[in-house]
Amino acid sequence: MKITVIFLSLLLLASNAFWLYQVIDTGVTLSYKDQQIHELEETRKQLMATFSEVAKNVTKAEIVAAASKYTDEEAFEKEGCTWIGWLGFKFDENNTLKFLSPSWSTGENDPCHSAF
Repeated sequence: MKITVIFLSLLLLASNAFWLYQVIDTGVTLSYKDQQIHELEETRKQLMATFSEVAKNVTKAEIVAAASKYTDEEAFEKEGCTWIGWLGFKFDENNTLKFLSPSWSTGENDPCHSAF
């Protein structure tokens, strides 16, 4: 009887140690995931702003040709924006880039997402 109680106590401790490890591991994993999401969002913001500045003197045809090389999606026009893959390009009347938008909107003033 005493051996059974000791064995069950050891199993209980081992089980609790396993679950404690699982909780700590999940917490660490989620913190790395949150950091990666933050870094990706900051990278996206930087790339969008940089691309808009760099492409000011590039024509619409050149931008469409360059962006089309990196996606299998067909380019299409919707609500005044040219969509190529996951990116929306807003051009002015001179066919120069005015605004660059991702396919999802973060609520910023975004002419390619009419809801905002």
